[in-house]
Parts: sequence; structure tokens; C-alpha cells
Amino acid sequence: MAYVFTQAANPQAIAELQWGEGADIMFTAFTSCIGLMGINGNNVIGVHLALRDANDQAVDNADIDAAIALLNNATQPVIIGATAIWEQAAPTEYHHLLTQLQPVEIYAYGDGTYGGEIVNHAGVMAIQPRYA
Repeated sequence: MAYVFTQAANPQAIAELQWGEGADIMFTAFTSCIGLMGINGNNVIGVHLALRDANDQAVDNADIDAAIALLNNATQPVIIGATAIWEQAAPTEYHHLLTQLQPVEIYAYGDGTYGGEIVNHAGVMAIQPRYA
């Protein structure tokens, strides 16, 4: 059964299998999760991606594709969070994610609470990671 993503009520608290959009965003705490982010107009859009859903269903490539679709063709894609865990626990799916988002910026921070905001670096818009 495919992951079911829902829109977060608050872009400052995007929980597992939720997505949100705002001038800046924050995910809830990652323990083995990663966040996908991109720039959509003047906003950051983000998806909180878990290795397993509430029914203990493991992530698959279709779930990865659904998460990417939620980014709505956002530019400057970013992966943030527990990437080392994903490389070990879901290597095929993580590789699929990297392939689909190329080029992608990776912030391999591990467990924690993260998000992002848009910054302008010499005329180039980029996502600056945020930490809680």
C-alpha cells in the first residue's frame, strides 16, 4: 500500500508523511527521516519522508516519486536529515531519490529538527538549512 501524504496545518511543524509550504519551513524531529525541500516561487516547499509509515509499510520507489511530485517542480532541491540511515536501510530507494532529484544539495545531519528558508547568494536563490 502506498504512503499517504497530507498537507501540514502548520509549515513550522511538518510531521512524518506531511508536506508544507511557506517563506520558511520546519519539520518535526527526525530520528531516521529525511526532508525534501525545494524553492516554489517565493516559498520553500518541504516533504517529511519516513522509512516506514504508520502501518509499518517500508518506503518504495513509488512513495519516493509521490514525495517528489509534492515538490511541484520546485527548483534547487535539497535533502536534509538522516541520510546515512537511508543509505543503509533503503539503499535502492535512496539511490532512486538521488537520481530523480539531480542535481540535489545534501545536508547529512542525522537526527534532529531541521527546516529551510530562501536566501539570495549573489543573485542565485538557494535554500539555507535551519536548525531548532
